[in-house]
Order: sequence, then structure tokens, then C-alpha cells
Amino acid sequence: MRCDSVGAPPEDFLSDAELQKLAQMRFLRRREEWLLGRWTAKRLLAAAVPALAGTLPIKWTISNEADGQPYVLIGDQRLAGCLSISHRGGQAVCAWTSAQGVGLGIDLERIEPRSPAFVRDYFTAAEQTLIAGAARERDAVLVWSAKEAMLKALGRGLRLDTRAVEVLRIAIHEESDGWRGLTVRCLSRPDLDWWAGWTPAGEFLITLAVCGQALNFSALHVQELRV
Repeated sequence: MRCDSVGAPPEDFLSDAELQKLAQMRFLRRREEWLLGRWTAKRLLAAAVPALAGTLPIKWTISNEADGQPYVLIGDQRLAGCLSISHRGGQAVCAWTSAQGVGLGIDLERIEPRSPAFVRDYFTAAEQTLIAGAARERDAVLVWSAKEAMLKALGRGLRLDTRAVEVLRIAIHEESDGWRGLTVRCLSRPDLDWWAGWTPAGEFLITLAVCGQALNFSALHVQELRV
């Protein structure tokens, strides 16, 4: 995973369609986070996707499905692959894979308290037991973040009950390519194969979830930007 510290993103990297979407956003914080997310994604895509090499970022558009899932348009042609973006508190992360038959979700969360009522409402009984240890505050955020990443990978987002996906194990030490492992499953889709992991990022943490066919990690690219 690449991590860069940068200033606020410029607006001149946006396509006409993206500028129109930005103009519809009323709140400054929403505009700033959306811009940072788009800039993070465009920087990563420009470096990772051969079809975009040497092209100006204003020539291609990151759009969204009705459920919020982002995708890339070059002119009127959709770029094959899977993109996921998350932003929070002056940071953004994105993940991209060109692999086919793969669902991909990334999430960024600040480590902060989650109330007992929140945990009861959104976590399974197994997850409530999992986070009962000394690192409860961090692990509650971690489980929630992993759920968001999994729901993104399924292409459903928070339209699906968060208890339909479940975190069964949290690894403390790095296990794969800098990621600490998570054992996860989707209760409504037991046929799916999953890989999930997390990594600390200062006062934040990042989770990544992949479902579908076996993923070649050389085809997976992740970028984090900090302002």
C-alpha cells in the first residue's frame, strides 16, 4: 500500500461530469472529502492502469452506480475492473483491481468509542463476544469497518443488514503483504470465498475485503492520501 502526505487536492483534475457533481454538493466538508477521495483514486488509477497511462485525469470520469459503487469511464466506455473509495477526516483510501469476477471493498474509520447500544444493534452475537477484550474500542471500530468493506465488496453497501456479514477473527500481527488478517463470512452467501485484512493508520484504521475467485495480489492496488 502506498501512503502519501499531500496538500488539499486541486479541482482541475476533474472531468466535466465530475465538476457538475461537485457543484451540486452544498456542504464544504462533503465537497472536501469527495475531492480527496476522487484525487486519491485518480492518482492510483493513473499509476496502476495501463489504459490510463499518459492521459490527463480530466479526460476520464469516476462515476457511481445507483447503490454508490464507483466505476471508471473513459469517454463512454466503462473500464473493466473494480474500484472502492473511502474518506474520513482529511484522509482517503482507495483500492483497485483489474481482476474479473472479484468484489472489492475498502473502508477507513477513525478509532473512537461505539456505544453498547450500537454494538447490540449492528453486531452479531459472535462479534459482540469477539470485541469483549482489552482492545474493545479499537476492535468495535474494526469490526464495523470490516462490515462496511464487505458490504461494498458485495455491491450492496448499508442497504443490507450489517448482521448478514460477520467477523470471526482479528489478527494482531501482519500476515499478508502488510495486512493483518480477518476471518469473515457472509451468512446470506455462504458460497462466497473471502479474503479480508486490516492495517492501522495513526488514529484511523483501514480494512479491505475481497470476495469471489482467488485474487492475485499483484493485480490489487491500494493508495492512502493524507492532507
